[in-house]
Amino acid sequence: MFLPKSYKEIKLVHGGRIDQIKNFDQQKWMNICERLELFVVPAKGKGSHCAVYKSKDCPSENSECCVLTIVRNIYPNIQRDLAKKLVFYGIQSGKYTEDDFWIAAGFK
Repeated sequence: MFLPKSYKEIKLVHGGRIDQIKNFDQQKWMNICERLELFVVPAKGKGSHCAVYKSKDCPSENSECCVLTIVRNIYPNIQRDLAKKLVFYGIQSGKYTEDDFWIAAGFK
């Protein structure tokens, strides 16, 4: 089994669905992360981003605990990277698969 070393090495099996999520907003991405049982710290203030951690027990000062950050204004070209980062973490941790990601995103 191929284990990627970076999210950039992820080849999404259902990558064609990216066009269907290109307009997801920050709240939708937060919901996806919560469905994947990740710990989401909501954004505070105008223009803020939210942080997504491996678990609620993972200290926020430990950068290795951060799975990704989600900016408030998400441009369509960032959607693929967000998806790949979540799939990468799921594969690396063994917590979920690409199919689980797409289910959390509202597909299947």
